[in-house]
Amino acid sequence: SSYMKRSPLTITIAFLLIVIFGLMLFVFQVRQSEVAVVTRFEKLDQSRVKTEPGPYLQWPWPIEKVYKLDQRVHSLEDSLEPLTLPDQNQISVLTYVGWRIDDPYQFFVAFRDGSVLEAEKTLKDIVRSAKLAVAGKHNFSDFLSADATQMKLPQIEQEILNVTSNQVSTLKYGIEIRFIQIKSIELPASDTQSVVNGM
Repeated sequence: SSYMKRSPLTITIAFLLIVIFGLMLFVFQVRQSEVAVVTRFEKLDQSRVKTEPGPYLQWPWPIEKVYKLDQRVHSLEDSLEPLTLPDQNQISVLTYVGWRIDDPYQFFVAFRDGSVLEAEKTLKDIVRSAKLAVAGKHNFSDFLSADATQMKLPQIEQEILNVTSNQVSTLKYGIEIRFIQIKSIELPASDTQSVVNGM
């Protein structure tokens, strides 16, 4: 008789587990600060980009696949890049970049499966060419000077930001550049002493 009493409970638990498992197959959750891109048979449809938080219905894989993208600001540090300035001085500049996914559809199209690693690799190349372009307009004293009023670092950062933003916008990467800061400036070892003496 105790078996008969347990039986409905066992059936109820089994039923609940099936319902929960079914919901997991057919429902996905979008959290605050993320977006979901849903592909159907590996094809992307703009109407299947979910930007509002909450639960959404989906067909199970392999019919549909859900990719979650983080919309918070990502930070990226590029590498020290030697730049030759118009006055023939050489410096190496390291920048710190803040970026976020602005258009999930464009981002997903531009970078395979919405890969942040691929986006950052591309972004490093864009920032590198922006640094080279901007350095071509500034002499050494704009970067480093004993006279603080001579230095134009905020202006240089803004110029690199403008060039980078225009590039990612033109190429439709679905990326917004939030900030670019010059983190460090280094001189070739041979130049360091002469610059210090001069300052």
